[in-house]
Amino acid sequence: LCIRDRAGTLLTAAVRAIRAGDHAATAPLRKPDSPPASATNGTLPRGTAADTLATMQSAVLSGEALWIGYVNADGAASQRVIAPIKVEGGFVTAYDHTADEVRTYPLHRITGVAELDDA
Repeated sequence: LCIRDRAGTLLTAAVRAIRAGDHAATAPLRKPDSPPASATNGTLPRGTAADTLATMQSAVLSGEALWIGYVNADGAASQRVIAPIKVEGGFVTAYDHTADEVRTYPLHRITGVAELDDA
């Protein structure tokens, strides 16, 4: 990859993250066709690792922001809005709107994922 291509890729990721941040600040969660009980009380739905991976990969391609549940190495749970940039090797690199920076998260620590509503 030449330097010009790499700079273009980084610029595209930065623009995507900024736009996702603007959208995520006000966007409600997308309501599934048949919401699980957890969706009605405001908690993240739980899904399989395969579902989480597929949703992350789709968000990388579409530039969409996601709402995730995450448990850190100390066992502290949090909820975050992220804009995934890449998924590889069991990790997702994403712009984290909560922390206002790019971070890398192990996929196995993500407890749930939900798409943000387009409205």
